[in-house]
Formats: sequence, structure tokens, C-alpha cells
Amino acid sequence: MFIRISDIRKHKTDTPNCVTVHLHFTGIDVFTSVTVQTGGDVFLNISEADVPKDFHLLIWKFFTDDVLVSFWPSGKPNVRIAYAGRIDILERKYSIKLKNLQKSDVGLYMAMVTAKSEQIISKYNVTVQDPVFPVDLVIDSVSSASSLCNLTVTCTTKDSSISTTVRCTNSTCLQEGGDKSKVTHSGASLHIYLSNVSVICNHSNQVSWSEKNTTTDQLCLQCDGKSIYNKFTNAEPCPSNLTS
Repeated sequence: MFIRISDIRKHKTDTPNCVTVHLHFTGIDVFTSVTVQTGGDVFLNISEADVPKDFHLLIWKFFTDDVLVSFWPSGKPNVRIAYAGRIDILERKYSIKLKNLQKSDVGLYMAMVTAKSEQIISKYNVTVQDPVFPVDLVIDSVSSASSLCNLTVTCTTKDSSISTTVRCTNSTCLQEGGDKSKVTHSGASLHIYLSNVSVICNHSNQVSWSEKNTTTDQLCLQCDGKSIYNKFTNAEPCPSNLTS
């Protein structure tokens, strides 16, 4: 059984602290999936109500059996030397912040408490993603005559591209074949679509996005009476300021 409880997204390209959170139930096993931008931080939280009052030891550990930090009923928490400078102990007891995440930090984190028995009281499955590459919206060709205008545009990024054709009559435009999207080599989504009279190119993953757009009426107006613009042949080019 798989149930998505929450889907919290924050997209920015100028900050490493972008996080996507999902809470999952798989059978009777509960865990929280968190996606963090490379270099960002993740909060690993515990509800104090889940910690037995008579516990002997509480640890946060990585799935490789690496212990990040240990808590005792009395005394200061002990952060493992390998994580020194990367872990902040939060005011909320037993919760921590793991900083500057890299691809090597991907995996399952567990909080384990020892009392009368040993039990897992919190689980986080952490994924780390790089920000997406910037996109460009390239005008491949425009043909315009009277009230009819056809244009072909390409949404391109460093590792992928996708093209579409838009046909306009007067102020009404249709995208041939509808919205188009694909998964890039880096696992992000590249999407090109028509919104009113704007062609929009969007490149996104769970932690970042990049977008460019151009308006069909501007392109068709610039090429009106010029018959054809084609970037490959430069046949009867439109004005030199034709750009996305």
C-alpha cells in the first residue's frame, strides 16, 4: 500500500535550501521522503512523545550503520567526528539538522531508541538533486501571411531539447499535438506548452526550475508581410531583432 500524505514544494534556482517532502505509508512501515538541492540542509525530526521516558540511548544513524549523533537521558549529545560541523542540534529535543548535503548523503536515515527494547521511531529517505540547467527558447521558423501564422520553436537545455509547432489564426493559437514534455538525461522534466498567446519552455525537477517564454503575436507581427523566416536557411528573414 502506498499513500501520499503531503506534497510540499518550494522551487527556486538561487538557493540551496530547496526541499520537497512526501510522507509515505508502505505496509505498516512509515517514512518521510525528502528531496534536497545539492548543498542544502535537511531537518530530521522526532516527536518527543515517541521517546520513552525511561530510554537508555537514542541515536540517529545512516543506513550504512554510520551513527550521526547519540543522545543519553543526561549529558550532552555526542556528534560523530565525521559529521562535525555538519550537524546542528535543534531546540526540539533529539531533532537535528544535517547540512551541506551531497550525493554521498543519499539514503535512509533512522532514529533508534533503546529502552526496554530497541525500536525505530523516525525514518527519512533523503534524495539529493542538482539544480536544473537554464533553458533557452529558440525560434526555428515563422511563416506569416494575412491572418495565418505558423511558427516552430525549440525548448533546449544542456542535455536535451524538445520542439513544437504553433498555428495561429487571428488571435487564436493551437499547439500541434498539444503540450509536449520529456525526461532529460539528468532525470528532470523538459516541458513546452502554449498558454493563451505565449509559448512557454520549462525545465524543472523537485528542487529547482528554469523558464523562458515568447509571445506568438509578437513573432507573427514581426514576420507579417515577410512571408517566411527560417533560422536554417535565412530565407526572407524577419527583422534582426526577432528573438525569444
